[in-house]
Amino acid sequence: MRYAFAAFLILFPGFALAHSELRASTPPEGARLTEPPVEFALRFNEAVQVTALRLLDATGTALPLRRQADPTPRREERATPASALPPGALRLEGRAISADGHPIRGTLRFTL
Repeated sequence: MRYAFAAFLILFPGFALAHSELRASTPPEGARLTEPPVEFALRFNEAVQVTALRLLDATGTALPLRRQADPTPRREERATPASALPPGALRLEGRAISADGHPIRGTLRFTL
């Protein structure tokens, strides 16, 4: 788990520079899944306001996501795929505003 978090910080320098930190994700960074995830979850050390979250396939095409429309800052953001996910490389890209007002962004990569 510690190594996954260190790898995440390297891949998400914006999260490391801000005071808010991503502590865990489902699926985890770099996961190789045999079945599509039922849900995506991002867990932070403090409440953040997620301003954008999108799921992209290997070609960069956006795939539909369902997520809560409430902009209230929270420690965990959840989303679900709105349609079947294609096999291959996928990435979940996000932007947020930390509790101290710093913008943060990151990308979570996984393979199905």
